[in-house]
Amino acid sequence: LQGLTGRSDMLSQLRAMGGNGTLFAIVNRTSNATSQAGWHLYRKAKSGLDEDRTIVSVHAALTVWDRPNAFFTRQEFTEASQQHVDLTGESYWVVARNPRMKALPVELWPVRPDRIAPVPHSTKFLSGYVYTSPDGERVPLEVADVIQLRMPNPEDPYRGMGPVQTLLYELDASMYSAQWNRNFFVNS
Repeated sequence: LQGLTGRSDMLSQLRAMGGNGTLFAIVNRTSNATSQAGWHLYRKAKSGLDEDRTIVSVHAALTVWDRPNAFFTRQEFTEASQQHVDLTGESYWVVARNPRMKALPVELWPVRPDRIAPVPHSTKFLSGYVYTSPDGERVPLEVADVIQLRMPNPEDPYRGMGPVQTLLYELDASMYSAQWNRNFFVNS
């Protein structure tokens, strides 16, 4: 694959959204719908029944969820996360914590899935993650500091599999067909 998608990797899957109008429309619609959902935090009922639970309107977790960090609203955060899931089958959130109270998350950051890698462990399954910054710096992250959302990959328990992986050849074929048709009419 050398066209629209280049190599069959995560970066190609992310870039595919900008290279195909149909894929853009689908991913835009699903990620926007996800970001528009009415998110709530509930307190469990003693009865254990969902209909008896109560909505929590003030909580530290809601503060972080409603404004994950200084640069993202909840809508942008969830939309970016859903785009990553739709395109690659996985999304990662890095959790920034209060330095004085390590258990208290204060920020959530969506991270491009092509920039983060799980580090397998022989007995504990996972020992952490490594984030590669745009300038190439490799930053080790603890398991507790990363939240991974993924569509299960039957070949790799550490990574996700998204629908775009199965469409890469079709996306290239569509692009090449469109180029051929354009050139046919331009060249008479």
